Amino acid sequence: MYPDVPRVGVGMVILLNGQLLLVRRKKEPAKDLWTLPGGLIELGESTIEAAIRETREETGLEVEVDSVLDVVDYIEKDKQGNIRIHYVIIDYLGYVVSGKLKPGSDVSEVKLVPEGELDTLELPPITEAFLKKHARKIFGAL
Repeated sequence: MYPDVPRVGVGMVILLNGQLLLVRRKKEPAKDLWTLPGGLIELGESTIEAAIRETREETGLEVEVDSVLDVVDYIEKDKQGNIRIHYVIIDYLGYVVSGKLKPGSDVSEVKLVPEGELDTLELPPITEAFLKKHARKIFGAL
């Protein structure tokens, strides 16, 4: 199904013990690839509430949001040039306050990854570009 308007989503950048928290997606987009925890905002939900909820649902962790790290446009076209996917993603930097790390229903795995091992994982191009762009901010946040 092709969208008629952009959808708004959130992503969470969380570090634990100097390692970045990533999830492996069970569904499209990015099925079987490693991404930041996150997802779409529900009607009536603030972006911060969505970031906290999505992180809890996908990782089992309760988090607090610190600040906005970036706003990213994810637009994908089909071979005919029609818009197949259009997300505006607000990526937050946050930290863990409680919980036990475990995969939720939307993800098959959760993983803590040191900065030096990010290039060994299958990441969607948008996530790879985001992490390269913000590596200093993310890993300097320790």
